[in-house]
Amino acid sequence: MNEEEGSDYINANYIPGYNCPQEYIATQGPLPETRNDFWKMVLQQKSQIIVMLTQCNEKRRVKCDHYWPFAEEPVLYGDITVEMLSEEEQADWVFRNFRISYADEVQDVMHFNYTSWPDHGVPPTNAAESILHFVQMVRQQATKSKGPMVVHCSAGVGRTGTFIALDRLLQHIHYHEFVDILGMVSDMRSYRMSMVQTEEQFIFIHQCVQLMWLKKKQQFCISDVIYENVSKS
Repeated sequence: MNEEEGSDYINANYIPGYNCPQEYIATQGPLPETRNDFWKMVLQQKSQIIVMLTQCNEKRRVKCDHYWPFAEEPVLYGDITVEMLSEEEQADWVFRNFRISYADEVQDVMHFNYTSWPDHGVPPTNAAESILHFVQMVRQQATKSKGPMVVHCSAGVGRTGTFIALDRLLQHIHYHEFVDILGMVSDMRSYRMSMVQTEEQFIFIHQCVQLMWLKKKQQFCISDVIYENVSKS
């Protein structure tokens, strides 16, 4: 690709995950002057999943550039062509499929955009169920994908850190009976400053963990009942 002075820098950091030391790339939401470099990063890192946790405009302020095509017609971002193959809207999120290409290199990318999460805050009251369903949906695809997952909001720290924390905890709780939320957040902050930005977000993580434990307990109860019925038969 044609290199320009300074174009090898983007506001992004690798963040370790449950199984991989570079499972995530936490990054600032693309801006008009950085969107070409954003797509270059996605292609170079062979990332197949982008998680977007902001809307482009919130409270009349621009939080992120609309860095993908508005329609199915391919758009050129620098040297990289991006085509939107599909778009599916739900109540709290939008799922898109992209195909990006440069020269002979072609890569399909899944784009998960959660749209009900305010800046510096948490999803609406009683939204833990919704965000956990979103995290699980992304995780199901991540287990089948290559390359680090790219996660961004506007600044790439608050909502981004909260999502990554929930994804890591979801995997941890599946195999363990304990969690260290404070220790995990502190570890994340050693890779990128201000991950999980507000007290409200930190509390929300605890609320989601309570729901994770409840769901795990319910699954165990269902499994015990099934086992008991099979044993009796």
